[in-house]
Amino acid sequence: MAPSPDDKVLVKVSNSTITVGEFKSRIAKLPSYYKEIAEKNKKRYLEEMIAEKLFYEEALRRGLNNDKEVAEIVVEAKKKIVITKLIKNEVDDKVTVSEAEIKAFYEANKDKMKTPEMWRASHILVPTIQEAKDILQQLNSGASFDELARVKSKDATAARLGDVGFFRLGQLVPEFEKAATKLSVGQISDIVQTKFGYHIIKLTDRKESGVQPYEKAKPVIESELKKKKRAELFYDLIMTLKKKYGVNIDERAFAANDPLVKEDKPESKI
Repeated sequence: MAPSPDDKVLVKVSNSTITVGEFKSRIAKLPSYYKEIAEKNKKRYLEEMIAEKLFYEEALRRGLNNDKEVAEIVVEAKKKIVITKLIKNEVDDKVTVSEAEIKAFYEANKDKMKTPEMWRASHILVPTIQEAKDILQQLNSGASFDELARVKSKDATAARLGDVGFFRLGQLVPEFEKAATKLSVGQISDIVQTKFGYHIIKLTDRKESGVQPYEKAKPVIESELKKKKRAELFYDLIMTLKKKYGVNIDERAFAANDPLVKEDKPESKI
């Protein structure tokens, strides 16, 4: 039988090797974010694996694998790994939420899923009242709001033709919100003063308040229901194991060793 391409040795480090298969497997097991980075920088990731091999080889030659502190850490690490596996088997893998459950929750909680009224505005911000008056006069004479925002505005939004995006009440300074929310879509305000300077505002869009559509709410509901079910399964597992193995807390011993619990001591007469 011909050898598999994955068996090809990429690197030899002392008496050990890194094969193509081992290299690919290590990358495949990485979390998605780190996997993407490793895929783009394979040589660098290979160097990291080589460094790991070198460190491990040196540690073994020094006998650190027999070190007492290392042995204790290994025991603790193994304990955490097998506990994680148990919880995965008995809790995480059993958490399921059906479409019917999600829809039922949505229907029962529609009043909690209302989207707030939203406004979208663009503005031109200048530091003086005179500059604001000059710009307002140009606008009243037919000048382009977008172009004046791009050229005249002293705000970072100038690069976006003054667009501040959608906002709901409480997100922007009160004076700006009060003026913007009184406008009709397409209407331009008078001069509005805030702590940032003098604004001329144009309302560009408006979204009425309403119930969030099911498809948009679905991922959030599913996530919340899964969290709730996971917590319930986790609690049930603990209760089952307590019953199975028995747990008896010596409350007096606990209190005696708890620094937050003060012992009753006779009052000093000194």
